[in-house]
Amino acid sequence: MNFNALLRHAGAACIVATLVLTGCSSTGTSSSNPPTEEVVAEQPKKVEKVERQAVLRYGRSIENVQRTGEVYLMRGLLNIFSRGMDTLAGRMRGRGFDAISFNHADWKPYADDIIARAKRKQVSYPIIIMGHSLGGNEAPKMANYLAARGIKTSLIVAFDPTEPQVVGPNIGDVVNYYLPNGRNTFSSAAGFDGKLQNITVSHIPGIKHVNVEKNNKLQNQSIEHAMRLTRPLKKAEIAANRKGLPVSG
Repeated sequence: MNFNALLRHAGAACIVATLVLTGCSSTGTSSSNPPTEEVVAEQPKKVEKVERQAVLRYGRSIENVQRTGEVYLMRGLLNIFSRGMDTLAGRMRGRGFDAISFNHADWKPYADDIIARAKRKQVSYPIIIMGHSLGGNEAPKMANYLAARGIKTSLIVAFDPTEPQVVGPNIGDVVNYYLPNGRNTFSSAAGFDGKLQNITVSHIPGIKHVNVEKNNKLQNQSIEHAMRLTRPLKKAEIAANRKGLPVSG
């Protein structure tokens, strides 16, 4: 290889490396999250693919969904201390749920996707939202956001949130498993006609803020609660569900 060819080869390698680094820094979220609008803008050839993913519930596969409903599980700070939410999501997927876990700061795009699909009658109800720590703070906020836009959340489960929260109209069951600190219970606003439970879990041996969402008993109770609100899909419904058609509990 002559000197000029070598320079061209080195220049191409630098451009590729720069593009890779730029792509990594532009996403800034975990790999489980769908592409952001900025990423789509930088990659116009993939817009059609992203639009098709909207029918598949914001970038995730629903090939193995066997039950009605959509379950959204939020981790807490820095995605480090809430990996029990990932475990819970996996367990729920194993039971046939459409369940996904993500960072608490990323809920709005998921909520906006639900709202957009609701207008096209492509939402599978009931909507279920769970969260740990900061995710527990955000779960009622996501539900209230949906409620204000005409979409009901049938179940909220919070695992030791860090701040008091208020739930309003168009929300069903609310369960807050908390370690009392004087400022982490939930209350209801005018128009709330669901069932609100603040359940102290400090009596559970070894329970701490950093492992409350990993507790097998609390996870089991949450799964069973979701099971009561949903039902198995029939064969024809599974086919319709995969096409983005409405299938509800």
